Amino acid sequence: MEGMSPGHFSVIHLILAGQSLNRDHELTSFINDALRFVSAFIIPISQRAPHVYLSALPFAPEQSHVARKFCPRVPNTLAITQGKPSQWPMVVFTAEHHNASVRDVVFSLDESTFASISSQTMYVCDSETGHRISGPFKLPNHGEIYNACFSPDGKRILLEFYSCAVVWDIEMGEEQFRIEGYEFTFIHHDGRIASTHWVDEDGGSEDSDDKDLTRILVKLWDASNGAPISSSLLEVNDVAGT
Repeated sequence: MEGMSPGHFSVIHLILAGQSLNRDHELTSFINDALRFVSAFIIPISQRAPHVYLSALPFAPEQSHVARKFCPRVPNTLAITQGKPSQWPMVVFTAEHHNASVRDVVFSLDESTFASISSQTMYVCDSETGHRISGPFKLPNHGEIYNACFSPDGKRILLEFYSCAVVWDIEMGEEQFRIEGYEFTFIHHDGRIASTHWVDEDGGSEDSDDKDLTRILVKLWDASNGAPISSSLLEVNDVAGT
């Protein structure tokens, strides 16, 4: 299996060996607990297989399926006398890839992956384990990132800056194209990109001093190449409080 070290196979063998669970819900519960175990101790396990027993099992929560099944079988290891948790914590994982403060985290539409973004760096990670899938990507210097979202197919990320948006190809690890405008998002039912921009009756923009903004300019873009498709104005009758 791609990306799996001998330590991974060792822990899988440890988890599956000798199991006699004969009911589906028990097996499902055990597998879910085992996945939590692997996610929690993946770093020491991946370094060397014996760490499954020496560094991982003694720290598994007392009431976890893995601890109850295997700790009695490996008695000559560390013994935690105080502070050992009884159950797994609510925190599933901690991803510590960035060297700077994380500014945004955005999930793909199917929630299988997420992108974590600092000021100029982006990682794409597995949402079940937190493990890095790709990156780090050095982001273009267009100023502060205001928003980000995945494309419907999960292969691209739209990064929104103050007056432009960049579509980033995750597989290639590079900028695909840039669009000038404001307030971008993918339209999930057909994959196009939409941008919106407030204007007044004379065409003045929201950047001007004129605050009488009564219309919204909507532009649609081809998400494969950034080419403009269409634009239209929407009249807004009640803008109080906006």
